[in-house]
Amino acid sequence: MNHIALFRSFSPLALALLVAAPGCVAAAADPQADSVAEDAPALDGAEIGSAAADLAIDDGAELSTAELDGDALVSTSTLVGLSTGFYVPPRVGGDAEYDGHGPSVSLQVELSVFNGNELWAAVYMDALETRSNWTHAAGTAWYRLYTASRPIVSVDGPISFNHTYTDTDHAHDIFSFAPDNLVNKLDYVGDTKGNEAGTKTGVRVYFNPITIVTE
Repeated sequence: MNHIALFRSFSPLALALLVAAPGCVAAAADPQADSVAEDAPALDGAEIGSAAADLAIDDGAELSTAELDGDALVSTSTLVGLSTGFYVPPRVGGDAEYDGHGPSVSLQVELSVFNGNELWAAVYMDALETRSNWTHAAGTAWYRLYTASRPIVSVDGPISFNHTYTDTDHAHDIFSFAPDNLVNKLDYVGDTKGNEAGTKTGVRVYFNPITIVTE
């Protein structure tokens, strides 16, 4: 089996997100999502939330098999229909209006395992106006996607995803991706008819099926 272990070490992106978002460090290292409201803002504008699938998995949304990996019996579960909440990063520069100048958007999504059995997604979004006065929104949100009943030892498949684009209108911007990617669909709000940076500009992430391996 071609598994990518998550909890043994952090990738450069995960480490960068933790360093860039000190308000999330405690929650990321030892998440307490049950005591944190959905999309509750951290001190630096980063957010911690729970995906709907963290609260309940519909019947048929988790497909499991068991097999021997050496001398150990492991279970493989495929999680379908996972998504984040709609994340609006805080405004960090300029006024609140992109005014038809982009924004130029970059997005990074990465999976991590915390507390041994919790699958989390970090969503980093940066939206910068393409000319002065450089309206800018940027931040990171953490979403708990799933809590397994046993320790998660690896994820079989991609654990990170990057995307960039420049907005050219006031409509939602929706992008779809092939099944071999971590992400299935992105639903962005970039520029709008009024003020938007820090209040409307954001993204919701929909995932392709994610296969996890548990002990």
